[in-house]
Amino acid sequence: MTEKELAERCIARDETAWKEFLSRYSSCIYGTIYRLLSKYSINEPEIAADIFAAVIEKLLADDCIALRRFSWKSRLSTWLVSITRNKTYDYLRQRMRQPTISLYTPIAEDEELEKIIRDGLDLEHSLNVNLTVQEILNMIEAKDRLILKLYYIEGMKEREIADLLDMTTDAISARKSRALKKIKALVGKQGE
Repeated sequence: MTEKELAERCIARDETAWKEFLSRYSSCIYGTIYRLLSKYSINEPEIAADIFAAVIEKLLADDCIALRRFSWKSRLSTWLVSITRNKTYDYLRQRMRQPTISLYTPIAEDEELEKIIRDGLDLEHSLNVNLTVQEILNMIEAKDRLILKLYYIEGMKEREIADLLDMTTDAISARKSRALKKIKALVGKQGE
């Protein structure tokens, strides 16, 4: 059966044709997904399965409209790689936009922020500071600690944080700046 015949039978919702379609193209789709995800050090089979499902869902959506619109100017597998790439990048963009920390998690439990602050302090003898980083963080308002976490740990932009916390970008920038100045001032007092 040719690619075009297979696609036409899939459009007609022929169950045998869909099994054949999946048999022929699953490895191509999964291969594309895994190659792209591995560039971002993501090796989770569940994520690949979710993206695979999104690709198949796109093919089935609106009575197989994507397959119906395929122009046959290229091979079906080439077109599927293109769709798969787009769905994978959609997933990666969404993942980059979403914070991986809960807004309700107690901030004091997050050691990553402590590490970032500790690593950012250019001190000859940081043992004294290492013992008090948690105390220093506790002296900063919870919202400011959250802003620092979202910015430095999650890699979010100030605009995204502002949208998430329902604040202005200027307010986020000011709070972040004040928090960093306070940390530097508190560390300076420790070194004296």
